[in-house]
Amino acid sequence: MKILRIIFFSPLALLRLIYVVFISGYVVLVGWFWLKFFGFSRRLQQWVMHTWGNSTMFIWGIKVDKNELPKNGNFILMPNHRSYIDIFIVAGLTPAALVGKAEIKKWPFGKLGARVTNSILVDRKEIKSMIKTMNKIKKSVSQGIPVALFPEGTTYKGPLTKSFKNGSFKIAADAQIPVIPMAIHYRDIEDAWVGEDTFLGHVFRQMGKPVSKVYIRYGEPVSSSNYNELQQEVKKRIDKMLQELIKLN
Repeated sequence: MKILRIIFFSPLALLRLIYVVFISGYVVLVGWFWLKFFGFSRRLQQWVMHTWGNSTMFIWGIKVDKNELPKNGNFILMPNHRSYIDIFIVAGLTPAALVGKAEIKKWPFGKLGARVTNSILVDRKEIKSMIKTMNKIKKSVSQGIPVALFPEGTTYKGPLTKSFKNGSFKIAADAQIPVIPMAIHYRDIEDAWVGEDTFLGHVFRQMGKPVSKVYIRYGEPVSSSNYNELQQEVKKRIDKMLQELIKLN
């Protein structure tokens, strides 16, 4: 009954959710035809990510204040993670393949969506899956398709970052792939989706307002052959950018 009351008083959130389902189905369907008749290409990957991410941000009223992404053809983008909204932002603003959980395959359009966007799905419980993930990341970057992943491994309300997982930094250090730190800060702290909060509950509670303001800052690329040093430096830079963004509120 509670969720029904929330939906009743959040018609805008309901319309936005319906749109996300529609646009997701549309881009995946177009991507599938493109993939079938012309094969995978960087152009396909960029079109799907940009169309899906930017159109969703527009209809959901996500207003972004950002600086420019450093010009670097091959990189791993590492943002802090606040909400599912982060995924739309990364997809819309950055031409990168996403690294996500294997459970995404079970989502509507998830499995096919991963194919047309070159996204990399990993089962953290399986060592073989982790090894395959490392190889896929290296292959993607070598083909000129940057990769985006969230080093915290889960969402976190902040105000800064929680501890980072080691695996992604080992990949970057071993393959000598530059890492671009990315800070994501929401003006409304409740836009963060964490803990036991349900997806639908959060959508109808937070996405019914006209505008959601988010601040994005990209740092300069960081490289190191030592994964511990790389991890510490990236975390330090993201935390510093978050501290600066908090002051804007």
